[in-house]
Amino acid sequence: MENNNIHLDINQFEKIEDIIYLDEPILSHLKYNGKDFLLYLVDTKELYDYFLLIEIDEATIFEYLTNQISLFNLIKENKNFQYLIKQDFQGNTLNIQVTQGIYIDENYLPDVDSFLEYFPTDKSYYYEFINSYKANSYTLSLREHAFYLKFSSTSSKYADTIGLNELTNELLVNLSDSFENFLKADFFQRFKKIKPNTNKLQKIFKKLLPDLDFRMVDLKFGSFEVGLAIDHIMKSSIEDNDIKDWSIEVGNKYKKLVLDDDYDEATVEEIISNYDEEERRKIFTPIFAITENPNFNLEVKESKKSNYSIVKIRDKKVIEKIIPTKIEVLKTEKKDFEIVQFTTVLDKNLSSKTIKLENTLFNSTNSTDVVLTDKDFEKFGFSLKKEVSISAQISTNKDTVSLSAKFNGEVFEVNDHTGKIEELTKKLISKIHEYILNTE
Repeated sequence: MENNNIHLDINQFEKIEDIIYLDEPILSHLKYNGKDFLLYLVDTKELYDYFLLIEIDEATIFEYLTNQISLFNLIKENKNFQYLIKQDFQGNTLNIQVTQGIYIDENYLPDVDSFLEYFPTDKSYYYEFINSYKANSYTLSLREHAFYLKFSSTSSKYADTIGLNELTNELLVNLSDSFENFLKADFFQRFKKIKPNTNKLQKIFKKLLPDLDFRMVDLKFGSFEVGLAIDHIMKSSIEDNDIKDWSIEVGNKYKKLVLDDDYDEATVEEIISNYDEEERRKIFTPIFAITENPNFNLEVKESKKSNYSIVKIRDKKVIEKIIPTKIEVLKTEKKDFEIVQFTTVLDKNLSSKTIKLENTLFNSTNSTDVVLTDKDFEKFGFSLKKEVSISAQISTNKDTVSLSAKFNGEVFEVNDHTGKIEELTKKLISKIHEYILNTE
């Protein structure tokens, strides 16, 4: 369509750089009003040049400069309006036609295989542009395939915000522990028959582990939302094809089995059939510590544009099925007490030495006599206000220690299974003290 009423001054555009230059600019990158354009010299006839002005985005420029798309396809597949401009050699615009890529005359199109081998110098605008875009495109690529988790507080006091300590010490650490335990369990389940050498498998897994981690590609704060993606690019360095395929799929498998929003019967059966009880305990205990905590919600969604659903175990029997309660048998060790006698040797310089009588006929016995005085009563807080001397006997019978005494014709006895003589003595003195108070 020819239209002389369109006013377009190419001189008002900012030239970024000439991409192709042969005696004169053939393909140039321009900017105008924040938009990117390519100006392509398509023909020269008599006194005129014919240019094609193409509105384009940075992603497509990057693809063209890195040999991912040909100039032919760049023009033909472009959905924006394009402008065929007729200029004289003085730069005056004489005519403009508005067109689209699918309608452009074949005479104005480059070869079908018009790919560009482009190597910018370090001073070129595109040197930094390409390196920066590679980094950004890597993140964007991961983000396109990311799933999202959301941690939020159930307390109205804090709205749905999460505290830093809660996030790091209770939520993220549990998620990380669960995922690492899943990776190890699934790796050994998958390859233990193919590679039966356990030590070799351990070394392979340890080397592989850093590349298996999810990449954080998106964050939102308040409630804590994180986009997690599986890094397919870095896994290309894994030489073993079976392990490479497993490493690409294992992240999705974890999301499907462990971060399931309802744990239906089929999912639970798959979990139980694939992992033994100890493996399940290591994988799911950290996750259930989050989902069963009434202070938090854990939500998951398939992509950035999806809706969140809460990861919640509605039927608590499912938890018991996945990680059965451990029944621990407490073993009680039978005690067999004996009374061991000691001899204390005193010298005139007031130094003393206590000697245990070992390897003699007298080193142990089932009973011995002691004397309780008013000083012993005072020691345990019982005041008598008179002097007493009461004979008592300590005896043992396997796991029982007994202390008995006879006072004013009455027999007092206490028993204990711990072997703590001090406690036993205090109990006996308490009984005798109560008797004295009641009879005097």
